[in-house]
Amino acid sequence: MSQAASPGVITLLTDFGEGSYVASVKGVLLSLAPTATLVDITHTLPPGGIGPASHLLKQTARHFPPDTVHLAVVDPGVGTDRLALVVACRNQFFVGPDNGLFYEVIRGASDARVYALDAPPAGAHRDRVCPTFHGRDLFAPAAARLATGETPASLGREVDRATLVRSPIAPPRRSDRTFFGQVVWVDRFGNLITNLVAEEVREWAAERPYRARIGGTIVPRRIVTFADGKPGEAALLAGSWDTMEIVVPGGSAAEHLGVAGGEPVRLEFPDGS
Repeated sequence: MSQAASPGVITLLTDFGEGSYVASVKGVLLSLAPTATLVDITHTLPPGGIGPASHLLKQTARHFPPDTVHLAVVDPGVGTDRLALVVACRNQFFVGPDNGLFYEVIRGASDARVYALDAPPAGAHRDRVCPTFHGRDLFAPAAARLATGETPASLGREVDRATLVRSPIAPPRRSDRTFFGQVVWVDRFGNLITNLVAEEVREWAAERPYRARIGGTIVPRRIVTFADGKPGEAALLAGSWDTMEIVVPGGSAAEHLGVAGGEPVRLEFPDGS
């Protein structure tokens, strides 16, 4: 893992929404790393939405340069005995609570190393860590120190990566005739983004026609681009995350089908296939 010579990029991913919480975190970051570039991934996650956050973090992080620090705070267990973590993985850093947020990030990564943060970290913005605002008082100072070139080992002790809490979203499972997953994110267009990896689905289907079943509705049509679909008709496509999405061209699949994040999705072969 290389170290940046000067403050680089810090991303923020939270469920804080609009208001002063995000601004307070940014204030700490800029106080400790004043030349850092701050990038908002999103602050509109469902409150306590650890599962969606873990998928957004994994999908977004891969587009950032080496040494980027990802500050992720979706923390319904704030103030409890859950660990506060720094994860060094894929030439980047991830800072936040041990509640499943980083499970998707490290899954399949042979280089991941995990550290439990000291509380409060030396040189923190405040002497006291508020038990209800670790994002400001614990995680932000750690992220700033990483962005200014400190190593994860200087912030806490290394722990076994196998002890990390798993994501609350179960991994996909498949049989010869079915492939089960779920909706992990509903984007602003109402597209239903699933955790079914497109390449794995293609391997499973082996060029046989298949359809999706979601919320009691069968979606038989598969398309490549939004323009291939019929307005107002649900269809299945491989999206920009390289996962399967259920969409309604010109409309919202979430509204059209009456489903939301967490909804189970099943791919299946029609009878006789």
